[in-house]
This record gives sequence, C-alpha cells and structure tokens, in this order.
Amino acid sequence: MLNGYSSISDLDIQTSNQFLSSLYCQKKSDPGKTRVLDVGAGIGRISKYLLAKHFDKIDLLEQSSKFIEQAKEEILKDCDKLDKCYNVGIQDFKPEDLNIKYDVIWIQWVLMFILDEDIIKFLNLCKQILNKNGIIIIKDNVASGVKNEYDDEDSSVVRSLPQFCLLFSKANLKCVKSEKVTGMPKSLFKIYMFALKPNKDKNSIDL
Repeated sequence: MLNGYSSISDLDIQTSNQFLSSLYCQKKSDPGKTRVLDVGAGIGRISKYLLAKHFDKIDLLEQSSKFIEQAKEEILKDCDKLDKCYNVGIQDFKPEDLNIKYDVIWIQWVLMFILDEDIIKFLNLCKQILNKNGIIIIKDNVASGVKNEYDDEDSSVVRSLPQFCLLFSKANLKCVKSEKVTGMPKSLFKIYMFALKPNKDKNSIDL
C-alpha cells in the first residue's frame, strides 16, 4: 500500500521491474518464470503491473479478505494467471502443498508490521518452497542510521540496514544483489531492494 503516495506507483513498478529483470542473465542459475508468490499482496497492484508480466502463475498471500477479493478482481481483468490465494498473515502462513515451489517470492512493504522472530520463521519457510534456483526479493523502507525507527501510531518499524542484514543472516540467507531505489520523494524513507538465496556455505552476508 502506498499510504497517500499513489503518484509514485509507476516509479515503484519501474524500479522493481529493472531490479527483477537484472536477475535474469541467460544463465542456468537464473530463477525460472513459472510461479511467483506475492507476499502482503494488498489489492494486487504489484501482481497486476509487475509480476503478471514475468510469470505464468501468481499466488497471493494477504491477511485482509477485503484486499484479496479486490486483488482477484483487478488481476483477473487483464489475465488468467492468478492461481492460489492465501487469506492469512505471514505469521500463520502454512503452504497447503509443499510440492508447489516458487521461482520468486516477492515481499514488499509488509515486513515493517512483522516481528523479527516471525520474519526469520517466515524466511526459513520460504526457503522450503523455493525452486532450485529460486530467489526471495524484499523491497522495503530502510532507516537512515544504524538504529531502527518506530511508529507508535501504526505499530510499524523501519529497520536499519544492519538489522536487515542480521535478519537475513539468522535465516541463513545470502544477499546476491541489493540496490537503493532512487528518484523517490525526499519525504519518504530510503527504499532498498534485496535479492536473497539460501546460504549454503553459511558465510556472513555482505550488502
């Protein structure tokens, strides 16, 4: 959700598209394009304008039943790629079929409402449902300093870059690419994108 900044939607999609496209280098290690999971899908904006252009099947994970219904309507207007809809929060998500694997799991602007321990638990689950070359992409606000910033009004937290790095490390994920989004209004927090893969060698993450 853009929280009153609907004017940046096009730029948001553009930067996401560039980042996602950069992960496909015509190598055997590239992720596939069969199935994607949109986490914290909201009303389906990212699925409709970004993910539907890259993947054959889209699954949604969104705790608001109202948003899920709106997302279905919006996405199905333009394509028939929508498959499964999980009407549950990240904290309670359990895949109904572990044989369903994802080439990309897209997580945008939702982790700020999730506790650290629940994020680690969810990221560990994500590793189990990734395809062989699958990748997790996180796009989120990042605090300017080394400390997290808290908003008592909506109980959200904007994590620092070191805190994101720590979460990835605790989930045994390595960051294969990260990028700071440019061109956004200065009134917004910094926005970063991270591409994560299971860390087989268990070395520390270097962003």
